[in-house]
Amino acid sequence: MEVDSRRLKIVGGKKLTGGEISIAGSSNQVTKCIIASLLTDDPVTIKGAPDVDERKVVAGLFSYLGGEISYHSEEEFTLSAKHVGVHEITEELCSRNRISVLAAGPLLHRFGEVSFYGVLGGDKIGKRPVNFHIEGLRQMGAEVVLEGNKYHLSVGDGGLHGAHIQLPYPSVMTTENILIAASRAKGRTIIENAAIEPEILELCKMLQKMGADITQRPNRTFVVQGVPKLRGCELRCMFDRNQAVSFAVAALATGGDVLLKNVSHDPVYPFVNLIQRMGAEFNISSKGLFVKAPRDGFSGTHVEVEVHPGFMTDWQQPFMVLFTQAKGVSLLHETVFEERLGYTEFLNEMGAKITLSTKCLGETPCRFRDKNFVHSAIIQGETPLSGREFRLPTDIRAGKCLVIAGLAAQGETYLSNIRELERKYDNIVPKLQQMGANIEVLDG
Repeated sequence: MEVDSRRLKIVGGKKLTGGEISIAGSSNQVTKCIIASLLTDDPVTIKGAPDVDERKVVAGLFSYLGGEISYHSEEEFTLSAKHVGVHEITEELCSRNRISVLAAGPLLHRFGEVSFYGVLGGDKIGKRPVNFHIEGLRQMGAEVVLEGNKYHLSVGDGGLHGAHIQLPYPSVMTTENILIAASRAKGRTIIENAAIEPEILELCKMLQKMGADITQRPNRTFVVQGVPKLRGCELRCMFDRNQAVSFAVAALATGGDVLLKNVSHDPVYPFVNLIQRMGAEFNISSKGLFVKAPRDGFSGTHVEVEVHPGFMTDWQQPFMVLFTQAKGVSLLHETVFEERLGYTEFLNEMGAKITLSTKCLGETPCRFRDKNFVHSAIIQGETPLSGREFRLPTDIRAGKCLVIAGLAAQGETYLSNIRELERKYDNIVPKLQQMGANIEVLDG
């Protein structure tokens, strides 16, 4: 891969106010919808898609398998899997993105076999093994052979069949994987302890448009009655709630405000609740979500990072900057990933006072209790931040956190490896400039 020599230069200490920006479609949704289109030979049209690297990587996987993509604009394209003829995913493709594992179900339906590698790419945020995925497909009738780090899955003439699957943890991608595979499996599949994030419900809507029979029951349960064939459909991506929160926090951390156009209430409900608790103002109207920092500063608080409908794990990194600017002590308890607080060392270098702990500093013990994982943080505010120079980490949300820290800090901040931001953020520099930020890309 070509070395990226570009750097971000941020001159901080400027209040971001008066900005109005549009939030792109969800990258977490569009990538899964591209994979789901492998279930049919009919065309699938996706509108409102984000122009981000992660989408392009998954589109590249789709094309490698033999799929055809017709682009109508940067935000709209039509997929056709009619000529898909490959059932082995290369190690290079698997290493670029974890989503390649989701192609297992559709390829098993098409060819009765699939091969992929267990070393999957993506954010480095803790252990994300494929065992949940493999076990779910195994229960649905797949025979699994592991050779080194390469998985070979196959099914007999009967294909995949329904199963009663109890997930050990409400894993987002495992839930998506089983939903996709079960939609064309023979019989009924029950998924208990499933993830219920908004992007998953959007995937269910897509599959339903294609003819799938999916029922959502209380207590994190999906029931899928498999059908022999699915048809094409047209869909529009929901807004990217991670982008929405990141840009909102960028304004708030500098003492400013921003209008996030066309952002609706439900997907960001936990975010709005927390900023209101800290003293921020907000308004949700037909225009979108408007947020404004309090005149007298933010108050420290406590937050539990949980699966949906709780406070999202991808929101805690930008919020860590906001906590450093809040008065008093704030506590953060991460219960989703066990290795997602390492980026705080960068904030401490900038002047923050963040102490990490292996203890559950939350209202209830989590699955990391007594396992010696650093998953809680104590943040002493209000602390001034000073600009520094860093290489962005491979956890993209931690990378956006450092951008926000640079905006809130005094002096200049330089960030390299900015391709990490482009995986999930479209036009991040122009949008921040539109909000009033002093930020630019330096070549070389």
